[in-house]
Amino acid sequence: MKPTAYTAPHDAALLAAIKAAADTLRFDNRPGSLQRQCTLGLFVAALSDRLALAFPESSNALHTLVFSPSTSGNPAETSPQQPQ
Repeated sequence: MKPTAYTAPHDAALLAAIKAAADTLRFDNRPGSLQRQCTLGLFVAALSDRLALAFPESSNALHTLVFSPSTSGNPAETSPQQPQ
């Protein structure tokens, strides 16, 4: 990763979540390999949990992608919020 002069607060929060989620995973496989892609799948599940406090909607979308039933469409695509 290349450093930047300024990091927006939301970007810093997301970066911290990514680093925390990736901290316990193994990335000692070939870049682009099936094993690396499987690791990234586990990473998305872990990242979803780490995002929950700062980015609840994004966390819910990732959770939906990981745990939704089989579908031919996009499981994270939602209809507009209905007024309560």
